[in-house]
Amino acid sequence: MGDEWQQGPASGWPSQDDLDKRLEDIRRKVIDSTAEAQQRFRRVVDKASTYWQQSNTPLQPRQPDSAEEERIRRLANTWSLGNWQLARELGTYMELVSWTDDEIWEVTTQTRWETRSMEAVAEPYTGRPVGKVEPLLPVWDYKLPAVTGLKAPETRTRVNGQDEVFACTACNSTGRLLCATCTGKGWVVCPDCKGRTRIRCATCRGRGYIADWQDAKKKSFFQKQAEHLTRPVNEKVSDLFEGIRSQGVPISNPVDTDPASKGATVPCPDCVNGEVECTCGTGKRVCATCQGSKTELCSHCGGTGKVVRHREIVRRFSFGTLSQYIGATAIPEARLEKASGDVIYNAEITEPLYADAAPEGVPMDVWQTAVQLVQQADANPNSSTPGVREETRASLQVLELVRIPYTKVDYRYADQDYVFYIYDTDGQEKFYADSYPARWDRVERLVRSITADLMTPSQNAAQANAANDQVRGYRVPVEKPPFSITEEEE
Repeated sequence: MGDEWQQGPASGWPSQDDLDKRLEDIRRKVIDSTAEAQQRFRRVVDKASTYWQQSNTPLQPRQPDSAEEERIRRLANTWSLGNWQLARELGTYMELVSWTDDEIWEVTTQTRWETRSMEAVAEPYTGRPVGKVEPLLPVWDYKLPAVTGLKAPETRTRVNGQDEVFACTACNSTGRLLCATCTGKGWVVCPDCKGRTRIRCATCRGRGYIADWQDAKKKSFFQKQAEHLTRPVNEKVSDLFEGIRSQGVPISNPVDTDPASKGATVPCPDCVNGEVECTCGTGKRVCATCQGSKTELCSHCGGTGKVVRHREIVRRFSFGTLSQYIGATAIPEARLEKASGDVIYNAEITEPLYADAAPEGVPMDVWQTAVQLVQQADANPNSSTPGVREETRASLQVLELVRIPYTKVDYRYADQDYVFYIYDTDGQEKFYADSYPARWDRVERLVRSITADLMTPSQNAAQANAANDQVRGYRVPVEKPPFSITEEEE
């Protein structure tokens, strides 16, 4: 065995010296790797302690220099108190760089559109005399009752002086029509026997036999009471499935009520082959609608042979809203829609508006935009549709101008610049910001700094990797131990 390990290169096996060198190299690499890992963890702990002390450096509270700055800091604290993602007490520790006050105007036009149409309506003549027929005017020439509110339901108004009496064309002035139930025959097919004059026997349920009570075993009182309770239910369920089977549906009856399956039977004493005579006798019954007279009163004229035709003006209402924001800001419109603001102008438009005559408290550019929006809202929705009559008009229009003040605040927090907005009126302040210091921001920066430091290779490590003096993949320089590894002689 020892001779085999001492064979030379010609035998294909490594020599003992080569094996010893390889084992020594493996041991050295293992020891170097262990030392390198220890050094790596030591550096991580040292760096983590340094960064943690830096990140936990307490921020200094700021004192306001003016009443406006005090208001901004108070509102910022309110914002941070209601937002769990925001840094705590932002208004106390942030460094105010600058702030500017501005405003946004919301112009809203609400329009109630009214559509009128003339409809002819006929009703039975009751004998009341009608007056002289007056000329028919266009629908918009009639003065109708006032409608309150922007959203109103459909209304109908009868036009006076348009009543006319005509002969009923449905019954040819006879006042009667053929009965719709029996189609003028005066009778209908018996609904019980369907014209067969015979119906199913209720005693034997159409079987023609019943159970022989003499062969029935004597039952206890409780069994008889249970059968009395379950028999009606079983019979109804059985009738239901039998009715389905009679319609041609191949379905089995889950409730077996056949007395033949339970013992001896005898012929039914109340029927012949399971059927009895129907009370109709002939398979027919007198029509209940016309009582056999074959005719009924005309529903159009009420039996008078005359109808009164009059006209009604039908008014249908629809609601439209146009809105526009004036002013440049980074606050989204979806946020501005929830703001209440200060209502500066709110009035019903009853006369033309002039762009040069702005109300008090409304800037000229805002008023000019509002006038343009009103002119745009005045466009008839049916005007662009060819072949449609101009029967729709704006019956009510309200213009509202709302001022939404806001403050843009530039500040610094933990050596980073941020911006946030305070908008809406006093007591209703709302906040918006694209970015803000998070409540866990310092911990996040700590982890990010440690990761960046450990992932950056040092110059010594790069040289060591180039010389292949350490295991590939390690970026921390390896400190060689102060001792040397020697193989002990046996």
